[in-house]
Amino acid sequence: MLVKKKFEGKDVEDHELFFMCSQFIAWMSVSIVCVTGAWFEILYNPIMCFCWILKILLEIPHLQYKLTVLKTMASFMEIISFCTATTFGLFVVVAAVVGQLGNKRKMNSIEAPLILNDEKAESEITNMVKKGHTLWELLTFKFVNPMMDIGVTRQLDFTDLLELPPELRATSCYDRLLSSWTVEYQNHHDNSSLLRAMFCSYGWTYLRLGLLKVLNDSINFVSPLLLNKFIRFLQQGSGGMDGYILAISLGLTSIIKSFLDSQYSFRLAKLKLMLRSSIMGIVYRKCLCLSLAERSRFSEGEIQTFMSVDADRTINLCNSLHDAWSLPLQIGVALYLLYTQVNYAFLSGLAITIILIPVNKWISTRIAGATEKMMKQKDRR
Repeated sequence: MLVKKKFEGKDVEDHELFFMCSQFIAWMSVSIVCVTGAWFEILYNPIMCFCWILKILLEIPHLQYKLTVLKTMASFMEIISFCTATTFGLFVVVAAVVGQLGNKRKMNSIEAPLILNDEKAESEITNMVKKGHTLWELLTFKFVNPMMDIGVTRQLDFTDLLELPPELRATSCYDRLLSSWTVEYQNHHDNSSLLRAMFCSYGWTYLRLGLLKVLNDSINFVSPLLLNKFIRFLQQGSGGMDGYILAISLGLTSIIKSFLDSQYSFRLAKLKLMLRSSIMGIVYRKCLCLSLAERSRFSEGEIQTFMSVDADRTINLCNSLHDAWSLPLQIGVALYLLYTQVNYAFLSGLAITIILIPVNKWISTRIAGATEKMMKQKDRR
């Protein structure tokens, strides 16, 4: 019918096109449900719930358009169709939610045994935790779900935890940094640098995180630009598909931004964990290789400070080095966007920011002095 209208030269409203497509998908889904015997399992599908919610949302502008037309019978039929679709859609969503809650109540039942008698089922669950992970599971952290399911039914044991990846094991981290430190010491002797050894071991991994941060910071400025275009679109009141595209783009941008944030934070924490394990292993090895006379120059508190506090302060450079270029870039882009909106009025905000720099410097100096005194007291313990 829509193709026929277009062929005859008649205009087709955008919301009518969306309505017809969503109605076709919705009732095709209903037909499949009616034919299939396992209709209750189909209703559990979150995609089905999303389709019915989307159908109800898309029918609202269509119903509003029909009510503006002075045709009583057509409006009555549209109201009946909308009410029917809404009722069935709510039934689908409520049935899925009730089913999920029923499964949780079944797993959390007080009548369930504390120890599983079925060793085969327990071993199968444990194997699900130990199995390899696909790329999608790694990106969405879905590989944690089997362990969480075990935690719902019983208390987690050491064997139920996720298997540690090879690159996160203390032995591999220690060997990786030790080999780089050995090469660094052979090449520079007294001028050897721990930072250079750390860069040789984990430099490329850290640079790849920088590329991810560049993409994340770039998308951070996409939302304000899209919102600006969307506000202009509402003010101008132009038609077409631009409004739908801008609204969908705003939602997708937020989803992508949260996805990249979680990936960057997870991978940075993973890198910091490897560095911390490597540095603690190197310091512990150095302590074992020292003679008794050389070891007496340091107290036990100083050695513990080297292995814990100083190691943590060293790996915090992972955050600072990326922020050293990321923050000026974000400030520069933000000031440019402010200039495009308010012209030179943004200079007042820039002036206040510059005035606050000495204040922040004074506060940072006081904090550094207090931290140094605290570390000296810890070394004397």
